[in-house]
Amino acid sequence: MLGCRTGFRACSFASQSFRKDSMSSASRRLQKLVAHMSTSATPSRPAVAEEEPFVLFHERHSARIYTLNRPSKLNALSHGMVQLLHKQIRAWDDSELCKVIIGTGKGQFCAGGDVAQITTQIQDSSTRDRAVEFFRDEFMLDFHLSQLQKPYVVIMDGFTMGGGVGLSMHAPFRIATERTMFAMPETDIGYFTDVGATHFLAHLDGQLGTYLGLSSKRIQGREVFECGIATHYVHSRNIPLLLERLSRLEEANHSVIDETIDEFYEHRTPGASGDVAPYLVGDVRNAIDQAFRPRDPNQIIENLDALSGGIPIHNSAVLDDGKSKVSTTDGQDRDTSVEVPGEKGSVSASYKAASSKPAVSVAVETWAKETATALRERSPTSICITREAIFQAKEMTLKAAFEMEMGLAQAFCTDEMLAHDFVEGVQAKLIDKGKKGPPKWRPSTIRQVDMNAMREVVHSASSLTVPPTVTKAQDEEKTKKSTKAMPFSSSSSSNSSSTSAKYLPEGFVLEAVASGDGSGAKGEDVRVAFGLPTEDAIRKIVMEMSKEKGKPRGKGEEKGESSSESEGEGETVGEGEGKTSQKEGEAVEGLVDREAKGSGDAMTALGVGRTTTATRAADPREKIVESIMRAYKGKPGVRERVYEVLERKCVERKAGNGSGLEWRE
Repeated sequence: MLGCRTGFRACSFASQSFRKDSMSSASRRLQKLVAHMSTSATPSRPAVAEEEPFVLFHERHSARIYTLNRPSKLNALSHGMVQLLHKQIRAWDDSELCKVIIGTGKGQFCAGGDVAQITTQIQDSSTRDRAVEFFRDEFMLDFHLSQLQKPYVVIMDGFTMGGGVGLSMHAPFRIATERTMFAMPETDIGYFTDVGATHFLAHLDGQLGTYLGLSSKRIQGREVFECGIATHYVHSRNIPLLLERLSRLEEANHSVIDETIDEFYEHRTPGASGDVAPYLVGDVRNAIDQAFRPRDPNQIIENLDALSGGIPIHNSAVLDDGKSKVSTTDGQDRDTSVEVPGEKGSVSASYKAASSKPAVSVAVETWAKETATALRERSPTSICITREAIFQAKEMTLKAAFEMEMGLAQAFCTDEMLAHDFVEGVQAKLIDKGKKGPPKWRPSTIRQVDMNAMREVVHSASSLTVPPTVTKAQDEEKTKKSTKAMPFSSSSSSNSSSTSAKYLPEGFVLEAVASGDGSGAKGEDVRVAFGLPTEDAIRKIVMEMSKEKGKPRGKGEEKGESSSESEGEGETVGEGEGKTSQKEGEAVEGLVDREAKGSGDAMTALGVGRTTTATRAADPREKIVESIMRAYKGKPGVRERVYEVLERKCVERKAGNGSGLEWRE
């Protein structure tokens, strides 16, 4: 094209030596030809740009990156996107050239599945099977992500909800940014927490997972990391540089990747843009564990109502008639009446006052009121199904939890009663966006739901199998029976066992690697391997240190109960003269390393300062913090995490020649 333009200029210059009226026809023809060639060398943009695929796949050095590319729908997953992802990720995992798989999204990560399309399919008997097939393929993809042999990194930048949680929660490396917005919003649209979330939420600290699953609460930014949902925190401005670093790693094993991501960590800066103050800490965090401990959602509501009225839960007991009372702690026999919001307006519950001094903080009262209101706005059926599913998933492998969820998903697509709330919730919340009023749930309140029927539904779903001898005709007959409405009211709960007639959809196969139990590619739960220490791990360290000093173990520890369910009396770890024995240090480090599962070997110390013996003797918490910091090789965020847990869960007591900590439930 340069030659063409040069020729054009030469031709123009030559033409100046001639009079216009005497310019030869040959020169004019040449000029037109050159002008045409010069113009056609740059193609014009087509009137309509070619539409990009909803998932983009990239190769960058040794990294393989997928990018969800449906920004107008907040990257909501369609069936086609799920199938594309599964096929390509499977190929990458088998490729020798691929060293690490990275998940990203354009604008947001992923706001969930395309439930508007799914509920449209549910309402038409001719397309209902497609909805079931979507969940089948989505769950198979999510479970496969938990089994990858290659390291898997997910950038949870922006909305990470529902289906986006399924793509990220089973990764060993889950990176939150200041833009991350995490939620499992299913109860708000008449569905239940799926994509393996029943298992993941059940294994978060205390009752945090139950709270998030039932309330659909959104948490954002750094708190997603501090709550143990994400394993790392990186500011969004550093994500491009991090991706480049990860793609150029010569040895991209899990430990090296963990160390590389930690290099981009930034400590909390009060007042900084996007670095909001933590909310789920202190009294509110303790209240979550207390209020959401019951298996029955009705008791959870009663706990929240008690807190809303300033009544501490640990002094309350639920009576047979559903009312609550507060036992006296000062020997006085005083009665007081507290107005508590009920299912319809308000009801009067009778309490015995423990003290005239307020025992519940303003922050907890405010949180309890907001949470109780939120639960009453959610689908009562979804609330009950979700609570029971999380409760049962606590004792399941990930594989078994996915199988239970598949049975429940199929029920929500084919059962008239369950499908009603699902369709109603999506229509009112996502399509009409509240313009036509709130969803009309059936039943309308939690108290109207038969919990025995709900437990049977979840139990039946977890027991579903596909008998190998079933013929197509038999299977079709069973399917016809299963699509009939299941009565959930207390007056007809005896028919709830009809759910057991349902089978898992054809082709639903979860391929477990190595261990076969769905815990991970190497027989370990890699989801907790590279994050902050869990509350239960910190508790075990306190108990282990107490044991090494010859202290009796707590009531809950003797029974092997976790901190989230046990009712232990509390244990004291003493400082004595402030000396740390080598045996004690080895025991503590070994305990935490078993939790960290190899994450520390490749991590470099970040210059964490040591304290003197006198300082440790003065503050028993410091000894525990330093022990955990050594075990985690100075991982960013560990110090703040341990201090927050100890401050919330321990009280200082005199022990021997010094002071010590007592763990309280």
